[in-house]
Amino acid sequence: MTAIKCKRCKENDATVKSRKEPFCDACFLKFVSLKQRKLMMTDEFYRDHFKVLYGKDLKNNGVSKIVVPFDFSSSSFSALDVLVSLLKEQNLQHRGRVGFRVKIITVFKNEQERELFEQSWKMFRNSDIYDDQVWLQFEWHLINAESFFRDAKDLQQIILHHQDFNSMGLQYELKDNSEYNIEVLLARCPNRNTRNDMWIFIVSHLIKKFAYQQTDCEVILWAHSMTKLADHIIGLVVKGRGAQIAASLNSTVFDSDYGARFKNLYPLKNTLLSELDAYCIITGLNKYIVNYTVKNDLMITKDIKEKSADLSQNVRLVKNMTINELARKYFNDIEGEYSNIIATVLRTGDKLKPPTIINKPEGYSNEISKCSICLNTIYSNPSEWLRNIAINRGHPIETKEEQELYKQWQSSQVGIQTEVYLTLRNKAWSEGHDIPLCYGCIINLNGIKTREIIWPKHEEDELENVLNEFELSD
Repeated sequence: MTAIKCKRCKENDATVKSRKEPFCDACFLKFVSLKQRKLMMTDEFYRDHFKVLYGKDLKNNGVSKIVVPFDFSSSSFSALDVLVSLLKEQNLQHRGRVGFRVKIITVFKNEQERELFEQSWKMFRNSDIYDDQVWLQFEWHLINAESFFRDAKDLQQIILHHQDFNSMGLQYELKDNSEYNIEVLLARCPNRNTRNDMWIFIVSHLIKKFAYQQTDCEVILWAHSMTKLADHIIGLVVKGRGAQIAASLNSTVFDSDYGARFKNLYPLKNTLLSELDAYCIITGLNKYIVNYTVKNDLMITKDIKEKSADLSQNVRLVKNMTINELARKYFNDIEGEYSNIIATVLRTGDKLKPPTIINKPEGYSNEISKCSICLNTIYSNPSEWLRNIAINRGHPIETKEEQELYKQWQSSQVGIQTEVYLTLRNKAWSEGHDIPLCYGCIINLNGIKTREIIWPKHEEDELENVLNEFELSD
């Protein structure tokens, strides 16, 4: 059988087929790298942070600081490898000078995950994949997710009213770290979808808080593929967070929720996840990936048996999937022949603009209200809308039989929990303060049995409180 030739160089045999085009290893790596580099140089602001500056253009001693969230996925390793190739070129062309240094941030949930990340990083660091000169430009920071509560300056208990969907807050102080932590919070969530939402908020906040504290850092480089951003867009729509799409994809303005100190860049937004998987297979980076199975769908010389085994190990019932996982499954199924659908979803999301504020939440005189949990702008009053479509007020007890049944319910576990909630609710409405929540967070909170959550106050003092992070180095 005649080997397929690479369509780009027309010399080497093709090893990858993506977007109906055959590539050899070298041309495919260049194809992916140029996509990322193009978006890293998208405007003058980003160009000044990634190129080597001289003379009057010098800023921060001529070297920018870039924060890169790193979750040990194929996307993370691919983005890092492209940054390494650029640093190598700069070092060679500018006689030892480079334009930027990278602070790599990994958030871990528990000790088991921390050990996995440490083990993989040590293998990666001790390999001969990069030379010592390259490693001088990198710092790896591990951040314990428990810092979200432990290092927060002020905590508040947010309570949702079960009938009118308004929310109030009470000052809260942790007595010890085991009383309320990430594990307790996630265990209270009623389903995987809510747990996933909470986890995304926590990780995003810790990364942005870290970047906020780096006074010379103005760019967070998120290694999100086109596929991930597309399922993010679909997920936001399904979860009632569609108004957040425009702001979540914006890379042109400074992040106002974090002191307008940095911008969020998505340089892999034009690259499919399957392409990043293939990139890692070709470069050998796939052996360092944690908590993710690399797919070889684009490899022409792939091992079919290995692929089948991988798929059988990752079967999950649809009813147990989060909304984002369902969207990802759909995009994974169509990525081969219909990848243009994924690109269309992302282009549509990119064209969206923030909606107009049409109905402010009651009691708020400021023009723009922010959700106290996810920090997104509230464009209309979700509590009023929910009250108009739901009836939560019960019918009064009228007969002795109903009275007896009510007493039985009061003594049940559900009844006892409800009484505890009502006591807390009454206290919040007499002593607490107004707490704005968006529609998505109201739905999440309403699903929790106690309809309450402990959450840090998002204030400048909280952002300034130094995170409990450390570096792994030689």
